[in-house]
Amino acid sequence: MYSNKKVRDIMVPIGEYPVIYEDTPVSEAVGIMRDSFHRKDGTWYGFQSVLVMNRKGKLVGLLTLRGFLKAFKIQAVLEHLLKGDPEGLIFMPPFYNGLEILTRDIMRPLNLITVQADSSIFQAMVTVVEGKVNSLPVMSGRDLVGVVRTIDLFWAVGEFLD
Repeated sequence: MYSNKKVRDIMVPIGEYPVIYEDTPVSEAVGIMRDSFHRKDGTWYGFQSVLVMNRKGKLVGLLTLRGFLKAFKIQAVLEHLLKGDPEGLIFMPPFYNGLEILTRDIMRPLNLITVQADSSIFQAMVTVVEGKVNSLPVMSGRDLVGVVRTIDLFWAVGEFLD
């Protein structure tokens, strides 16, 4: 029953979610997210975010489609500066390594918006709406155990309405 379901009942477990490193170039991250999509029975399935780890193996963030849009905006500004007056390069953001944008530059930090695994589905929906996010890291205490997506919440509500 819907009212008894918890976030842990509908989340995608951590081991099933795509993972990249914080120093991965965004150009590579796009390919990793694209590769998560597949077609089954005429419907596309995949992830609209990827988990981000540091090189010590600690999960540090979430790279979302919104982050990719931010990267494309940064790239457009950079290209505009390179085509214009060379003095414009003075105003380039300091996080560029060469001209490559890295995942850490556009990811959402892991601890920014999360939900506990024992939270109700309703609590997760409120968090998604208030946080204006589509992917919500699921924690068990301080450990990341999964991700609940907007689509997972819609499916749960759909089951309740049936």
